[in-house]
Amino acid sequence: MAANNATDAGQTLFTARLNNVRPLVNMLKTISFKPRTLCTISPGGLVFAVEDSQSMVAQAYLRTTLFTAFSYNTRLAAAQNMQSANEQGVSEEGEEEDSANEVTQISLPLDNLIECLTLFYGPSGNSLSSASGGSGIQSTSAVLSNANPLDLRGATTAQIAFSGPGSDFELMLEERGTISVCRLATFVPEPPVDLEFSHHQVIQQLIIKSEWLRDAFNELDPTSESVAMSIASTAPYFRISTVGDNGSTEMTYSKDDKILDSFLCIEEQENRYKLPLVLKCKQALAMSDKTKIRVNQRGFLEFQFMVPTDADVSFVNFVYAPLVNADELADSNLYR
Repeated sequence: MAANNATDAGQTLFTARLNNVRPLVNMLKTISFKPRTLCTISPGGLVFAVEDSQSMVAQAYLRTTLFTAFSYNTRLAAAQNMQSANEQGVSEEGEEEDSANEVTQISLPLDNLIECLTLFYGPSGNSLSSASGGSGIQSTSAVLSNANPLDLRGATTAQIAFSGPGSDFELMLEERGTISVCRLATFVPEPPVDLEFSHHQVIQQLIIKSEWLRDAFNELDPTSESVAMSIASTAPYFRISTVGDNGSTEMTYSKDDKILDSFLCIEEQENRYKLPLVLKCKQALAMSDKTKIRVNQRGFLEFQFMVPTDADVSFVNFVYAPLVNADELADSNLYR
């Protein structure tokens, strides 16, 4: 898409600055198993989301505290959203819609976004002075000093700007005197998948130290199609199990405060989830120090990974739909 001129501050919807892109890159990599991401911009920060098989939604939350500067023009957002709704013939009324009008959603090529942010060091750690001409990327770079082009890792700063629907998502990266400007084409997002986790009461919740969960995930049989999880008010309080070609695996956990920080079980329940989808959270799990696990009345599972950064704790959420057969799905009306 053609980029709009964002030089007029009054017409810039969103700007932000990062003194170090690494926390952003690390968060994006936790959900990088899909090529595109739904980016939601709001006064509270950025949320990058991907979904898989309409059975899993993963979201990386970047609060404003992660940025050294963050500006979002809610009035301009409301005007742009109203114009878009009028063009589509959609009528919006009520407080919920007023709140939604302050949120901007765009679809971004996630792989290209990570490529741009890691322009100076790349996956191998080698410095780069120009961007590849990948699909959806325009990049220019210039050396502003005679600084050593090597050893550039870990201190890339970024300025981010977005003018609104139809414009490019712009990043200006700087590393020791070298500046590169990347422009990513944006796309109209598909309606997001809503697994409706928050629509039903949470009946089970615990916070576990992530090292224990990492050990459990490393023991799961990868040949298994599903993983069963149960939380009970009596021992074993928390259980994870799989059955695969290599036999059965089961891990149980007590309420020892060396393992669990908190525990709640209103109703006992065991559910199964697609193991290949559950394992997609392993990178987020590896970066986290604690994990909140919640299950609602319909058996939907949420992992909230607490990822420490220099500025604050960031969160990556994975929500999973339970495995059910066709009769159970019809009876329980999980997806309404």
